[in-house]
Amino acid sequence: MSPAYDRDRLIELFGGDAATLAEIEHEFLDTARSAHREIRETDDLETIARAAHRVKGASGMIGAVALGGIADAVERVARARDLPGVRRLDEAFEREVTRVAVQA
Repeated sequence: MSPAYDRDRLIELFGGDAATLAEIEHEFLDTARSAHREIRETDDLETIARAAHRVKGASGMIGAVALGGIADAVERVARARDLPGVRRLDEAFEREVTRVAVQA
């Protein structure tokens, strides 16, 4: 299985300082977990789409390709007004956030 995110990309963007990298990883996980909670706790599809969009962008920055893809799918399904579709993606979203946390 491929890595949950591309740590080399973080090093390329921000340098190799361990404290800086840890801070960026921590901030990313805070963003992803917060967005996931927000998505789970509301039925407002616009709020869900915005939360998923945040994760998609942040995932792109750190090279979390799988999580970015799931966030993109959540955003698209929410914009299509398909709440059951959003709920079907929840387990995959949570699994990828966990994979990033384990790798960090």
